[in-house]
Amino acid sequence: MTDMTDDQQHVEVVPAAAADPLASWAPTIGPETTSLVQTALSDDATRAQVLTQTRSILARCVDPASGQAQPRTGLVVGYVQSGKTLSFTTLTAMARDNGFPLVILLAGTKISLHSQTADRLVKDLRVERDGGLSPWFLLRNPDATSLRANEIATHVKAMTNPKTPEMFRRTTVVTVMKNTTRLTNVRDLLALLGNYGVPIESLPVLVIDDEADQAGMNAGRVVDGVKEETATYASILGLRDAAPNSSYVMYTATPQAPLLISLADALSPDHVNVLSPGLGYTGGKYFFDDHRGSFVRTMNDAEVADALDSAAAEPPEPLKSAFATFFLAKAMLPHEQMVSMLVHPSHGVEMHTIYGQFVETLRSSWADLLASRSIDRDELVDAYFRPAYDDLVSTAQREVPPLDELLESIHWWMGATQVRVINSDPTNADDLNWATAPAWIVIGGNKLDRGFTIEGLAVTFMPRGVGVGNADTIQQRARFFGYKASYGDLCRAWLPVSLADSYEHYVEHEEHLRAELKKAELAGMSLKDWTRQMLLDPTFKATRKAVIELPYLHSRFRGGTWNAVDRIGDLGAMAGVNRDRLHRFNAQHGGDVVDDPRDQRTTEYRNQVYETSLAAVVDELLIDWQGTVEDQVLVQQLCLVLKARLDDRPNLGAQIYLMDGLRERSRSLASDGAAVSNLQQGKAPNGPYQGDREFFSDELFSLQVHNVTGKSGPAWNAIGLNFRLPHDLAGGALIQLDGDL
Repeated sequence: MTDMTDDQQHVEVVPAAAADPLASWAPTIGPETTSLVQTALSDDATRAQVLTQTRSILARCVDPASGQAQPRTGLVVGYVQSGKTLSFTTLTAMARDNGFPLVILLAGTKISLHSQTADRLVKDLRVERDGGLSPWFLLRNPDATSLRANEIATHVKAMTNPKTPEMFRRTTVVTVMKNTTRLTNVRDLLALLGNYGVPIESLPVLVIDDEADQAGMNAGRVVDGVKEETATYASILGLRDAAPNSSYVMYTATPQAPLLISLADALSPDHVNVLSPGLGYTGGKYFFDDHRGSFVRTMNDAEVADALDSAAAEPPEPLKSAFATFFLAKAMLPHEQMVSMLVHPSHGVEMHTIYGQFVETLRSSWADLLASRSIDRDELVDAYFRPAYDDLVSTAQREVPPLDELLESIHWWMGATQVRVINSDPTNADDLNWATAPAWIVIGGNKLDRGFTIEGLAVTFMPRGVGVGNADTIQQRARFFGYKASYGDLCRAWLPVSLADSYEHYVEHEEHLRAELKKAELAGMSLKDWTRQMLLDPTFKATRKAVIELPYLHSRFRGGTWNAVDRIGDLGAMAGVNRDRLHRFNAQHGGDVVDDPRDQRTTEYRNQVYETSLAAVVDELLIDWQGTVEDQVLVQQLCLVLKARLDDRPNLGAQIYLMDGLRERSRSLASDGAAVSNLQQGKAPNGPYQGDREFFSDELFSLQVHNVTGKSGPAWNAIGLNFRLPHDLAGGALIQLDGDL
């Protein structure tokens, strides 16, 4: 290894942002960090973005120079396949530049995923260097032996000794799988360091948890009112206890679970950083919002059933279409560009074996046919390759050779393609050295989900359904996201309609959640004080139920359905606040109020209506509406959904209905003493009145306002609400319940 010059040793001191109250110190950008981003990234703007984000994350970790235990827990949120690995690798490099002697990376619940992450770390950090002089000492899944403890202690003491020459300072990086045995080994290893002169109580340690919402969350059962601890969760707590002066930084693209565990949980994050993707990222918005029509090829129920039939003797038709599309895309791209196809039929090993056979059969038989000149070849081309060609040409943003020219090489590409079945069956080879073949077809299930990178993925065949509907689990199957701008026009995915719809719905959920978390980050807000709120249709669950401990309400507002804010019988002073707010709103926006012509009653009190902007209704009337916890959260959920719609269409309108012209209506209360039994008046049996439910707009948000008094018992008077969304405004939301609301 060549000696560094004085210029290469230079580090730039960049002060932490003054506006961030959660930053405890000012990290520097040193030689390891600079070298990493210069090598990994090609443009200055992306380098600057990564450095800024990393510095912010590290500034919220423990100060390595303080010498005092100050444990912290942070959450870092990125998109699926957007560069989270580069982020925590840069964080590791910057930690080294700032004197952290020990970094522990929790990576993967499976050997393949742990190896993928550890190998990437070795490569990007350049752990192995000429002459053996490296700033890194890396251990994978170490045992708790005296030999290992002595090795680590030697490097830690050298790193923390200010007299140690720079070339002999080495940060120890330990990568460990997320299972009880491996984690316990590392915990015990830390406990041994004290025997070799390391003051573990004050030692600054950076713990990074990759895919933190997986395995580490406590999904234990509740027994006699007490939640049991799962083994992996308990092991992570033990690891943290063994390093009192540690920062625990959780990386994930699906933060629902960490956000919904108890705030008192040791793994509940104190703060959040939201990562921005680099140039050319193609995620949910790209594939399911902007380009769903070109990317998604939906499978109907019959096709899905055929695809999941373990007794089927022939490959399903959609797989054949996907197969033809994949090899045509390969032939259209530059020859040096490796591409891959994912076949993900189910979680079951049996189906993986079946599809492995299907793929090999298609590859062999089709390659032979395409190499021949026969009627059978012509029929194959007309049945699968010509439709696939026409489909790709319709979206291609490049010059595409004629079909006959492409077909000349496809049988050769088929012969050069590697096929792998990746699952829990130990007889299947899982050697995925992407650079050894020009094309790959990978078949599997859960082992190809969360965190697993499928390089060059262009075509996906996934007949698997949404399962129990956990939104974070569904999103983590989206291996087709990534940096694909150069060939996104040729990407395709065969999905059940329900799964494609799930990804489309998730885009709105993800974008809103990231925006709210970004606000918390920029404000320097502790996540302990941040009210959880998510746009999410109740068709889906935010995460697995076993890990959720925060109380919440999850509601769906269907189009064309009435909803009631009717727990108004015991509001006290809140009733007056709502009435005053309504009067001010009507005075400002209700100048054009008229009797509703649909109300044919001849009495002096008739329903009145006026139109105003939906934004005004949300911001000036509903956003601070007072009420019981349940009603207030319901209104907040409504505002969350409506604000999301207003983001896309800011000029939306609303109709306000003043029922009976706000003349008092007397109503009885339900047995709980709070809810009104029938807020909306029914149809008159012998009169012209059609009932309150008929007063709404098909096109606009409709809000009915009722002035209600008690029919019996203690006197009370309050404003009740009914609201109805048109179908194009429908949606769902989840909001944390807070007894202080």
